[in-house]
Amino acid sequence: MPGGREETVEDIEILMLFSKSDDPALFTGEVADEIGFSNQGTLPRLRELEEKGLLETKSGGRVPIWWLSDEGHEYLDQNL
Repeated sequence: MPGGREETVEDIEILMLFSKSDDPALFTGEVADEIGFSNQGTLPRLRELEEKGLLETKSGGRVPIWWLSDEGHEYLDQNL
């Protein structure tokens, strides 16, 4: 994108947020704040990690909550 900068965050960085958090589950906005993205920019990444089986989600009303799946924990164990 001309004049802008393209920022990237690796999957493992997002997964580590969940692993290091005192809370077992995080809202999209909490993840967005930590990685410096908007909620709209973060949501597709979280959905992608869910499709890969690394996160699980549940919606409480309109707001989804996310947590590491068993596969997500295994992925971190193998890659850290």
